[in-house]
Amino acid sequence: MMALSLRARLTLWYTVALVVVLCLFGADVLWVQGRLGIRRVDRELDGLEATIANVVRGELKEHSTPASAAEEARDTVATPGRAVAIFDANGSPLASKLDGLDLRDLQPLPPLSPPSALTPAAWTVQTMAGAWRVHARPETFDGTTLLLVAASPLTDVSREQHEVREAMLVGIPIVLVLAGAGGLWLASIGLRPITEALKTQRQFMADASHELRTPVSVVRTAAEVTLGRAHRDEAEYREALAITGGQARRLGRLVEDMLVLARADAGGYPLRPVDLYLDELVDECRRAAEVLASERGVTIGSSTPRETPFRGDEDLLRQLLLNVLQNAVQHTPPGGSVSVGLREEPGTIKISVTDTGPGIAPADQARIFDRFVRLDPSRRGSGTGLGLPIAKWIAEAHGGTLVLETSAPGGSTFCVSLPRSEN
Repeated sequence: MMALSLRARLTLWYTVALVVVLCLFGADVLWVQGRLGIRRVDRELDGLEATIANVVRGELKEHSTPASAAEEARDTVATPGRAVAIFDANGSPLASKLDGLDLRDLQPLPPLSPPSALTPAAWTVQTMAGAWRVHARPETFDGTTLLLVAASPLTDVSREQHEVREAMLVGIPIVLVLAGAGGLWLASIGLRPITEALKTQRQFMADASHELRTPVSVVRTAAEVTLGRAHRDEAEYREALAITGGQARRLGRLVEDMLVLARADAGGYPLRPVDLYLDELVDECRRAAEVLASERGVTIGSSTPRETPFRGDEDLLRQLLLNVLQNAVQHTPPGGSVSVGLREEPGTIKISVTDTGPGIAPADQARIFDRFVRLDPSRRGSGTGLGLPIAKWIAEAHGGTLVLETSAPGGSTFCVSLPRSEN
């Protein structure tokens, strides 16, 4: 049997939980509805008993015997669908109109002695005609104790409960279908960020494994070849160590960049903002990038205003600028130039880096900030493909942006926009 997807499992558990809740809710509604129906019948029977008591009191004044008074009271208060009975102190019936009930259905009757036991009683009996609610109340009239009994069928209560059950049998499946469809839709929406995050993580791990495999393989191969013969001269050992050292440095940069992005994704890379001058930081990064630029025959120029205050994480901002400058230098052919400019605009400070390289193809411009992307095939062995993604994250961590502003065969311009610090 095929394993269910995460979305299907969540929907299934949600539906099962909803079924349990609806069943418990339905049982509670039926119980409460039944209790309310019985209370309504109890109120009606209490009123009927009070009427019987008033009528008996009046009839006892006009008749010499309790039996005749009971019969007159029975005929006066008897109504269709209600049972009325009057008993003497010994429990013998004086008058009754049971309307389908039997005297045996009225048992057990409350005791009429001792006097302290004269309390009203109410109970439900099951008969051949269905359930009945019975009320019995002892009353004393000028020394004569009588037991007044009134009963009513619970037909209306049963009918109401039946209608509620039918409504539930129709409504609950409809609610479950709608809830299941809605739960499936909500699960797809709610899981979308998680799915995207897992997809990104899997892609990141696959790319990282590929990038890590290359330097490790080179180091292992160099070591095996060097140690393959018993005797080698100094030049060969130096060459093998140079290869190993270069790959180790590349591996170190790759691991460091991966850790930065991993901590950034997990939200565990806190900023340490300090007050600084961006123009000084730009000049410092320009001088550091000139070392790489001079090796490639590229010149770097800058145009920065004096004293541009900003508050941010100095180490991260330095890494941002160095990553963008190194990317520009590496994509500029010998004899080309890179310029870095700093300008202030209302509410924003912008740093632009322009090179004179071949530019970026329109089809590749959307991919330049993806991780492990290196568009130049001739540079597959250098760099990590993480410089621009890290720079973009640093800009966004400071509330700004890093975008490719322009790109053409004559060069490309990257622009860093940072919100102006409030003083």
